[in-house]
Parts: sequence; C-alpha cells; structure tokens
Amino acid sequence: MAEALYRKYRPQVFEDVVGQEPIERTLKNALRQDKVSHAYLFCGPRGTGKTTTARLLAKALLCENGPTPDPDGTCEDCTLIAEGTHPDVYELDAASRTGVENVREEIISRVQFAPTRGRYKVYIIDEVHMLSTAAFNALLKTLEEPPSHVVFLLCTTDPQKVPETIHSRCQRFDFRRIAPETMVSRLGAICMAEDVEFEGEALDLIAQRAEGGLRNALTSLEQIIAFENGKVTLAGAERLLGAIDSSDLAEIMTHVGRRDIASCFRWTAAYVETGADLAQFVRDMAEHVRNLYVMALVGDDADLDVSETTRRQLASELQWFGADRSSRLLGVLGDLSAELKTSSNPRLSFEIALTRMVRPDSDLTIEALAERIEALESGYSSVAHVLPGEPAEAIGRAAAPAAQPVETAPEAVVAQDAPVAREVGEAPVAPEQQAPVEEPAMPQAASPASQPAGGLDALANPAALQRIWQSALATVKREKQAYGVLFMNTKARFDAEAGALKVTFPAESAFAFNAVQKPDVEGALTEALRKAAGFAVPFAYEQAGGGAAPVQAPAAQAATQPAAVTEPAPAPEPAPEPAPALAPEPAPQAQSAPYDDIPYEQVPYEDLAYEPVPYEEAEAPAPAARQAADDESGAADIQAMLQEGFGGGVVFQEIDE
Repeated sequence: MAEALYRKYRPQVFEDVVGQEPIERTLKNALRQDKVSHAYLFCGPRGTGKTTTARLLAKALLCENGPTPDPDGTCEDCTLIAEGTHPDVYELDAASRTGVENVREEIISRVQFAPTRGRYKVYIIDEVHMLSTAAFNALLKTLEEPPSHVVFLLCTTDPQKVPETIHSRCQRFDFRRIAPETMVSRLGAICMAEDVEFEGEALDLIAQRAEGGLRNALTSLEQIIAFENGKVTLAGAERLLGAIDSSDLAEIMTHVGRRDIASCFRWTAAYVETGADLAQFVRDMAEHVRNLYVMALVGDDADLDVSETTRRQLASELQWFGADRSSRLLGVLGDLSAELKTSSNPRLSFEIALTRMVRPDSDLTIEALAERIEALESGYSSVAHVLPGEPAEAIGRAAAPAAQPVETAPEAVVAQDAPVAREVGEAPVAPEQQAPVEEPAMPQAASPASQPAGGLDALANPAALQRIWQSALATVKREKQAYGVLFMNTKARFDAEAGALKVTFPAESAFAFNAVQKPDVEGALTEALRKAAGFAVPFAYEQAGGGAAPVQAPAAQAATQPAAVTEPAPAPEPAPEPAPALAPEPAPQAQSAPYDDIPYEQVPYEDLAYEPVPYEEAEAPAPAARQAADDESGAADIQAMLQEGFGGGVVFQEIDE
C-alpha cells in the first residue's frame, strides 16, 4: 500500500515546518536556554502542524544529542518517535478517551514513573477539548505540578472548549493558517520530488481550496494525481474539486451585472445539469464578490490574492457593481449559504437569491434601497438590461418608462385645492397669480352633485364606508371625549336614494339620539366626516324602531356659499317630548340657554352652567337642609333613570326604616 503524501512528507525537523516561523523560533530558543515549560497548548485550524510540532519538540527533548533545537532525526530515539513506538512518548487521542477513568489510568497512575530510555516522558494529547469536565478536573493537579521529567503537549482545534484552568497552566501557541503562496511552494516541491507534471494555476486552486491547511492540500493533490494519471492540470482540479470554470463565473456575473434575470435562469438550468455542487459555487461567487467590493472601495490596485487574469475580469465588472451593490450581494450570498445547508430544493433557493441580486426593487431592505440610490446617482437603471458597451442613452431609454410622472389636469388640481383653501382659511391668491378664468359659483353643499367625482359612490362600498365612519368616530373622540360617548353602539349605512349617510342609534339610546342633534355635536361630526372622507358628507340620524332626523348639510361648507346660491337649511324638527314623569322633577338651578325647553336630566353634564362662588362668600346651608336637598336630588335622578330605562310606568319611593 502506498503511503499518503501528508504522512510521507511530514516535517522531520523544525526547518521543514512551513508557515509557523514565530512558534518555531520560540521553541528553539527555549531549547537552547534550557527553559522548556512543563505544559504547552497548541491551538489552530486543522492541518497547520500542531501534532507535527509536538512530535518535533519530543524529538528535540529525547534526541541522543539533546535537548537540542536541531535534532538529527536519524538516531534511534528520533526514529522511534517518527514511527510512534518510543516508550517515553505517549500519544493519546482525547476524542476516543474522554472519560475520567482514561485520564486516571493512562496519565495520573503512570506519571510518577521514571522514563524508560531518555531524560523525559512526553504526553501528547490530541484534540484535548474532547475531554469531559471530570477528566479535566482530574488532570488539573497533575498538570499544575507534574514531576520534573514530564512534559505535556496539548493540541486542539477548538480552544474555546478548553477550561480556563487548563489555559492558565500552559503556554499557549496559536498556529496560523498557511498562506497560499507558501503552500504552493511546498506543493511544487513535492510534485518535483514525486516526478509529477503540474500546472501552476492548478496548484493555486488547490491552495485556495485547502483553506490554510497543508494536509488538506496534500490530500487534494494526491487525488488529482490519481485522477489525471500522474499529472496535475487545472481542468482536472476544477472537475475534481467542484470549482467552476473562470469563464462560467464571468458569464453569470455578467448576467447579474446587466440585471438579466432570464439569462440567469438559463445559466442556472445548464449548470445544475452538470451535477456541480451549488454550495461550492456560492462560496466561489461570494469570494469573487468580496474582491469586487474591495476593488470598489480601494481601487484597481487593491491587494488581492488573485491572478492577473482574474484582476482584469474584476476591473471590467466594476462598471456594474459599486460598493453598495457589492455589499448587498455579499449579504444575499451569506443568507443563501446558510439556507443551502438545510434546503430541500437548492436550485429554488439559488434562483430566489439570484432574483434578489438582479432586482433590488423586490428586496425590501435598507441595503436594496442603498443600491437603488447608488444606481440613480451613477446614472444607470437598477432594472434595465443593458449590454456591455452600450451608450448611456440606451440606459436612459430603458429606465425612462419607470421615471415618467403621472400627469394631472391643472383644472382638477384647482378644483380640488380651491375649496380646501377656503375651508381652512388660507390667504387668497394674489390677482396677478390667478388664471384669467372666472371661477364658477359652488353648488349647494348638501347636494350630491357637489361632491368630488366618485365621492358619494365610494360610500356605497361597505368596506370604505366603515373605514370612513370609524376614522370619523376616532376624530370626534379625540376632539371631545363626551361627544364620542354619544356615538357608542351606533351603525352607519349609506342611503343611495337620499344620497346621505344614515347614522342609526339603538332603540334604548333615546338620550344620545336627542343629544347628538345639538348644533355643536353636528358640527363636530361634520368636520370629522370631512377629514375622514376628503369631502363633505351629508348625514342624517335615525333611531331603531323610531323616527329619523333630517339630512344635515355640512356646516363647514354651507357657511362658505355665496348669498346668491345658498338656500336656507331646513329648520331642525323639535326633539320629541319625553314621557311624563310620575314623580315631580326638581327644577335645575343652572342651565345653559340652548336647553331651556329640555328636561334637566337630558342635558349633558359638561354643558351645565355653574356660577363659581368664592369660598368666603358662600353661605353653607344648615346640615339638615343640605341633607334634605341631597336626598331630594338623588331621588329625582333615580326616578329619571328608571323612567328612561323602562319607558314610563315606574314609581320610585324611598321608605324610611
């Protein structure tokens, strides 16, 4: 069986480790000064050399010439460590030995014994973050004060899961991702050692896919060598690693840049048929858009890890992608990457994301609005499909239909604005600013012909009617709470024959039915209906099972009619007389003038006129007289309530016990 490349070319000395020069220098200096710590914690992504460095440190400590920063790698101890059979080097996999029993048996119970061959016993614990909490607690004391001949080397890819108590007892080294340039050099050297023909662009692609891990790159290189029968080509790397051709990426970015959604869908259909991985494509596209974003902010000379061909392609795409649009596309691609992990239909998710990229008007976000503003400021359309190289006039023609304002007849504007100006009391327009057209006299406000076109007809729609009525009630309540209470439990309907709004009161609300016919209440309702509907609405009151009040002309506009065309409004019918009370009613002491012929108990509380009397001038009645007056007034109130509630025939009498 052939040995894997990542095992065959594992570094055997510190000089072979690539991309971790600071860590290498620190460890070699500690070995020279004989200041090796008793515990080290190596953290970093997979494939960056953590376990390899731990083995090299074990070689440096146990080499026949050691401790030395330059182990020869050829002595018996170094050979045994490389083969993994040295009796004083214990490599433990914490992923398979997570329990506290494993720690006690393999570490704590043996740590006191002296080394077998060398001067040190080295414990290499890989993936140490997989240990349980109990295992960490059992290891704490031994890790803090181990014997002088013991060195612990802990390796982990997830240092956040390692307790702080372990961190504080170790020297921590963070391994960085290996740079693509360094990785390409290492891959080229291995290809030459294996006598394999390779293309530089293929090695670049392998290094980019490795995500900073040299072991991943060596594994991919070995697969491509087998796939291409001893060669490493760009075509084979793209097919095996699932990367799209650069021409395909340029094509889809062109369709997105031109906002041609139909071409995007056709490209997606053809690409999906190839069986390629959409998730990998989304990552490639996100990297491409990220480079566009950097170039849009910094310029064409931005420091990007791309080839010259890709840089020229990015520069040509900047005509479509500004900073705001590139930023929004990155957000859309990020959402798509997360969605593809659980999506049952990746193609549909991808096509929806393409629609969001192409049409910002379909994406109701702040980023989409910023992209549309950027398009307007740049002078190109956010929805037009423009071929590369077309003149700016073509862009303007494509965007023209969306930019045309809706024309409005000047006469309609004047007809609508004029009455509003008179209603709110605006200053008249100067004669030199008025058109030389004589304004016709306004018709009577109560006539349906005076309403705007479609005004009263809109009230025939039940939904529109209820919207206007509820808005008017809210306005009345806001202006005066007492008036709003009078219209509780009322219903509104439109009487097409009378051309007016009918407000229906329940049969038991006779008091409210009489009270709302006062001029101030009618005026408040008229103004509220005008605000809600946008025009004056004639209305009338009616009571269920009873009579109806006449249609009320809107007072706000009736007052503005010229004397020559204004007809006198019909006099309101007198309010129906209340049923005679069976008990004598006390005469009210102070009432306002409009209610001289209305019983006291039917006058709203807020409209009663009270004359304030200074406290020092007030003559307090005798207690007995005051009590008698209160009793008489209370009895009268109760009698009135019973009379109204039962419609008469009820006698109230207070019995003294």
